[in-house]
Amino acid sequence: MKTYPLPFVSAAALLFFWVGVIGVVDANAQAKFGDMVGLNVKFLQGEPQENIKELPELGVKWVRDAVLWRNMEPRPGVYNKFPADFEERLKFYRAHNIGVCFPLVFANGDAYPATEKNPLNPINAPAYGRYAAQIARMLKASGVKFVLEVWNEPHNFIILKMAGGEWNGRPPSPWVDHYVAMVNEAVRQVKAIDPKIKLMTDEDVWMNHYQFLAKGLPPALDGFGIHPYWNKNSSAPEDTGISANTSWALPFQLTDEDRSLASAITRLKKEGQRKMNRTPLIWATEVGSPIGATVAVSPINPDGVVTEEAVAAYLLRSMITLAASGVETVYWFSSWDGPDGYYGLCTNDGTRRKAFEAFKVMTSQLGEMTYAAHVIGKDHRTTGVQAHGFTSRTGNKTVLWNIDGEGVFVGPKVSNYTPIRITDLMGQNIPVKLNRDGYLLLTLSEAPVYVTGLQAAFTLTRAR
Repeated sequence: MKTYPLPFVSAAALLFFWVGVIGVVDANAQAKFGDMVGLNVKFLQGEPQENIKELPELGVKWVRDAVLWRNMEPRPGVYNKFPADFEERLKFYRAHNIGVCFPLVFANGDAYPATEKNPLNPINAPAYGRYAAQIARMLKASGVKFVLEVWNEPHNFIILKMAGGEWNGRPPSPWVDHYVAMVNEAVRQVKAIDPKIKLMTDEDVWMNHYQFLAKGLPPALDGFGIHPYWNKNSSAPEDTGISANTSWALPFQLTDEDRSLASAITRLKKEGQRKMNRTPLIWATEVGSPIGATVAVSPINPDGVVTEEAVAAYLLRSMITLAASGVETVYWFSSWDGPDGYYGLCTNDGTRRKAFEAFKVMTSQLGEMTYAAHVIGKDHRTTGVQAHGFTSRTGNKTVLWNIDGEGVFVGPKVSNYTPIRITDLMGQNIPVKLNRDGYLLLTLSEAPVYVTGLQAAFTLTRAR
């Protein structure tokens, strides 16, 4: 019989109690969970502008939105104003205290056409740096809070194809050298305007962040943008699907033996610390899954195909797992399907998927709370029961799920003076059940539940 200890006390002493029990409060313990919740919007790809009204309903605090380089600089050194529709969005973001992650994309062959002597001119580093600086000036003048992202997945989009090399950056890979030169120029020129403006690199391949560091990222760079999608080799968002000794990553070790997302983030931060002499910030600027994608078989995806129910469950699990790992913000991919497949909270005709409701419930339940600790599962991050604690002035809440599928667990003895409330992923109340001795029974599955009212230390034991 497996027992999971779950230390809990009253909200007033919760953070101090967790420090005593676990030894340290997790990285984002002082920030409201809602302040890190972001969304990839697709207005640049045809999403109706009216969909912007859904952002406050969803509780979104950050969006990933942009204007293409070639549309901003039609001729060398001549910059346009932001397009009217983007200006309208900036006003909305500012009015609703929504921050903007602005990816600086993509090649500008209009102002800087390729030539025989300079085939990489559309992505030349000094010009890119000037474009980054101009965007920084304009966003600063707009009054929105913002961060800048240097490109988007350079191995996938344009730079590798133009410069050449391997997808995992294995030397010799000229695209890595070129990208790092672009990062250096963007950071140098933007920081000259305001050293407080934050910039990040970007890649969806973990290995390539190590390659960028090896080539020499500028010390003033604030951190890295990651895209921790779950994939065909993983059955859960807590699992990267990358082994500790995967051949294409050598000589680097990207994860611990458990292949966990948490370990991948910790290891990347440590490598950043080693190379940059300070701990980099991490932004998860894309995470999600299209309905119908092929993944490893699991109870929620019994055919190895991602279901709509799985995406809704994985949304909450991804957000919480990343928060527990100390990332700055998490941007769900995405608001609307657009041309990328069935990733959207909404379909192209505006139909809301289950993930839309799960997103709303998440920010309603947790938005004003502070993430406190990973209280169950820190020693088994990709299997079994996971529980994460949140606190606020008015009480505390636990979010629990079981990676291994459905099971019934016996919790604490429930007092008449300690009302328990259980809410499912979609915001529906779940009846509180007790066994004959008055102990709480919790049915846990891959879909998380929110439990409020747990005031005393207790354990969870698998029911026979």
